[in-house]
Amino acid sequence: MVNVAYPREDVFRNLVLCTEGCNWSPIVFDMLIKAYVKMGKVEEGLKAFKKMIKIGFVPDVSACNCLLNGLLRSNRLESCWEIYNEMERIEVSGNSFTFNILTHVLCKDGDVRKVNGFLEKMEEEGFDPDVVTYNTLIESYCRKGRLDDAFYLYKIMYRRFVTPNLVTYTALMKGLCNKGKVKEAHQLFHRMINRGFDPDIVAYNSLICGYCKEGRMLEARSLLHDLIRCGLLPDSSTCLFLVEGYGKGGKLLSALNLVGEFQRLGVSIPLEVYTFLVISLCEANRPSAAKSLLRRMITDGCMPNVEIYNVLVQCFCKSDALSEAFLLKDEMVKQGLKLNLFTYRVLIGCLCRLCRCVEGEFIMREMVEATLVPDVAICRALVNGFCKEKDLIKAESVLSQFALEFQIYDTESYNALVKACCEEGNVAKSLELQVEMLKLGFVPNRLTCKSLINGLSRAGYIRKKFQAASSVENPS
Repeated sequence: MVNVAYPREDVFRNLVLCTEGCNWSPIVFDMLIKAYVKMGKVEEGLKAFKKMIKIGFVPDVSACNCLLNGLLRSNRLESCWEIYNEMERIEVSGNSFTFNILTHVLCKDGDVRKVNGFLEKMEEEGFDPDVVTYNTLIESYCRKGRLDDAFYLYKIMYRRFVTPNLVTYTALMKGLCNKGKVKEAHQLFHRMINRGFDPDIVAYNSLICGYCKEGRMLEARSLLHDLIRCGLLPDSSTCLFLVEGYGKGGKLLSALNLVGEFQRLGVSIPLEVYTFLVISLCEANRPSAAKSLLRRMITDGCMPNVEIYNVLVQCFCKSDALSEAFLLKDEMVKQGLKLNLFTYRVLIGCLCRLCRCVEGEFIMREMVEATLVPDVAICRALVNGFCKEKDLIKAESVLSQFALEFQIYDTESYNALVKACCEEGNVAKSLELQVEMLKLGFVPNRLTCKSLINGLSRAGYIRKKFQAASSVENPS
């Protein structure tokens, strides 16, 4: 019907022209709208919808729903309401799918004034908003922190003889906990039980999470015991909330013991728990304990990523345990993990700090071969390290290399080298270095000048020049 060789043609117009003298059905326009939306061309579908109405054809509700859904996914909320109003005008009755889509539009829209009118409209159309409709709206309001609006709908449910269910109460409890209102959430929890609902693991986790965020671990632990007594099995989320709660409170031993308890209960320990504990142990400067946990983590089938290894490598480097850090580096390579800039920066920094700059330079070459570009921090580590080792020629070579190969002109590294030369008392070398660095593009600053003046002064160069000038002015 449509010539595909000319994709820019007005498809709608061609369809209208084809209707002359043909046995056809207006359903073809519904199909066009659906095709446009399915292809992701929502704007074209919207234009086809408007043109269809303009020439007097009434689209089917399924085509309207398809267009509404496409507009919702494209976040064109105002257009959704325009379509719905147009449906009312041309007397296309919505169905349950229509109202489900519009419920999600309301959740995104967030205009409370529209909620009441929408719910009343549903009833007028013969569709009673059910508990799913209300829960969708309540959950949305709670996620956005609009608790007053969520509890308003909760009250409306009773007025409209819709009984809240476990999902309703859990959503409200989560909303309260997210606002730090754990006491009110616990009261709602008891109200839910008194009304005959048995809390599930999601409801318990909502409260446990709330108490853990507040650092109230006794209450959180008590809820854990309660849910086990009720025959429920804690899940990975329960474990994560409690471990993070203990960890943030500085009780790492309790957090580690809890992992053992959960494993005995048959709960799978999530990667997030191991990650949190490894990082926390490293922050507490306990690299050996963190490495042991890493081994346990791998045994349990959780493979650490580069970020976890990097934290552990950094912790060993801070303790000057370079052999352990390099063993981890080798392990990362064997596991097929690609070392990143952070890994190399930490290792090179530690080598230079321990006066092993030649090895640091070797690691940098390995890094460059791996197509990673060194940064300013690595430049400073190497230059400062070679200066510390009194190898000023090498320090100058590194500084020049960074400028020429990587276009890194670090004034701090430059000043460190100038200062080291001046402290050596080699005035001629200091001045020569100044000239060479200017050629490379380095610009001296106040600290550069200060170092040069101090060096010249210590070498007596300024005093000699002053005496020479005085002898010329006052010959004997």
